[in-house]
Amino acid sequence: MSFSGRVTEASHEGGLLASFEGRAPRLGTSIRITGGKILGRVETVLGPIEEPLIHIHPLLRGIDVRAAVGSPVEIAPRVKSGKGRARGRTSGKRGGHHQGRGDARKGRHVTKRHGRGSGAKRGTSKRSVSPKRGSPRRDTRRRGPSKGRR
Repeated sequence: MSFSGRVTEASHEGGLLASFEGRAPRLGTSIRITGGKILGRVETVLGPIEEPLIHIHPLLRGIDVRAAVGSPVEIAPRVKSGKGRARGRTSGKRGGHHQGRGDARKGRHVTKRHGRGSGAKRGTSKRSVSPKRGSPRRDTRRRGPSKGRR
């Protein structure tokens, strides 16, 4: 069974409440007067299972809430943007967004390193920074066994 509904009343938030039969529309789905103007989008589905309602909010500009009450509504067909494939779709392969990276034949992902194997930020080094004047600072880190240490 498909979706069919009727605007029952205005909501206290400035939207419209519509009763419906069939499957509940997805949140964010555009709703229009049957064969006519788009009212707005589904914000939420509420009410008991026997008598569910959808809240249509925000409404498009120019919609007269009082005139819309009692009107039959339907899901507005999706408008194709003409920009190619739908967002989030890949070329039919799982994980297709990693195409061209790494060794695909063995299922390995290879990352490129740009000269610094440790992943350090640019312009930093592991050596101590010397002060602007005077002698360089000594490295005071302990390295291996030394005379007098136990």
